[in-house]
Amino acid sequence: MNAIELLVAMRYLRGRRKIGTYVTAIGVCLGSFVLVIALSIANGFEKEVRDRIVGTLAHAKIYQNHNIAVENCDSLRNVVLRQPGVTAAAPYITGKGGIEHEQVQEGVLIMGVSDSLEPTVTDIARAVKFGRFKLDSLQSNRGRFFPGIIIGLGLADKMGVRQGSEVVLMALASSDGDAEPTPKMMRFTVTGIFETGMYEYDLNLVYISIAKAQQLFNIKGVEGIQIRTVDLFKAGEIAGKVREALGGYPFRSTDWESQNKSLFKWMKLERLIIFIVISLIMVVAALNIVSSLITTIFEKRGEIGILMGMGATSSSILRIFMLYGMVVGFVGSTVGVLLGVLVCYIQYRWRLIPLPGDVYFIDTLPVIIRSIDVAAVYVVANVIAWLTTIYPAYKASKTLPAESIRYE
Repeated sequence: MNAIELLVAMRYLRGRRKIGTYVTAIGVCLGSFVLVIALSIANGFEKEVRDRIVGTLAHAKIYQNHNIAVENCDSLRNVVLRQPGVTAAAPYITGKGGIEHEQVQEGVLIMGVSDSLEPTVTDIARAVKFGRFKLDSLQSNRGRFFPGIIIGLGLADKMGVRQGSEVVLMALASSDGDAEPTPKMMRFTVTGIFETGMYEYDLNLVYISIAKAQQLFNIKGVEGIQIRTVDLFKAGEIAGKVREALGGYPFRSTDWESQNKSLFKWMKLERLIIFIVISLIMVVAALNIVSSLITTIFEKRGEIGILMGMGATSSSILRIFMLYGMVVGFVGSTVGVLLGVLVCYIQYRWRLIPLPGDVYFIDTLPVIIRSIDVAAVYVVANVIAWLTTIYPAYKASKTLPAESIRYE
């Protein structure tokens, strides 16, 4: 592309129909601007959800096939702690059951944990809003002593439970021999109420001590070992290596991402849908380039004929009008992307846009700017603008000089 082609293209951009050029550039700008903001908000919500899931669940778990209890949990935990990438480990027991308070009953997932080790692998202790994360026996509001239990705020509100309330846990305990599991009940004192921000967790999780979980479910040992890793995004890989170090079968491993695979797949799909839909809006905006180019070509057909009569080739005419559309796309996408990044940074830095805390689990609009998203938006906007120039520029390059001048 030479200087003459660039000069002619710039002249056409500043021609009589420059208002149409500005409108087209603004359309591409708005599309890029909205897409950067939408993707950054989606990233922000994904991070908030991930942080709350990982804060409530351990990075990974090691357990045995067929729910066989691990009886030598202390020695197993020591082996796990010696593995590369593992920063903390704690035993756990899980089981389904029911909770009752003043004839109000709900189904719950019972977590048997160590109140001294659990804070090293999850953030549940820091999520306690009322009371404290202690599972020792405590005096209830009625003056009686029972083992401690930690419940979620959603469950507490639903059942009318407060710190110091007495609740009853019910579960099916396996009996020795071939007898069918029998219902077993234990009374607890609520020592703490937590709020993770995830409604399902706050409504369904309860925490008791490992010793009481063993009694409630009539099992020896623990279900497995929870681990925290140096990198939560490598938790699955690290857990797999821990499993291999333990000799493989009958041990199995799982990580936080595989436990919530459907949720994160849906969030990735949501981001893809946002990208596609807003990109289609940019396509509609970029189609203005087609109409603007066709109008310009029609008006300038005499000049095109003169240029070709003076020796300009078809490829030169093609490049002139493709450059016309590419400049519009470049200016629109550059301004739009920069404005989008600026707005996102302002929100990230000063958190100016609030959210209702009683509806969402956060009180400000979350945004995370990712360079790969910004680059993708910029490239897509320019590619769309470039593609829309091909047909009208091609038609202009096929103009016959004699025919163009004859109609002038």
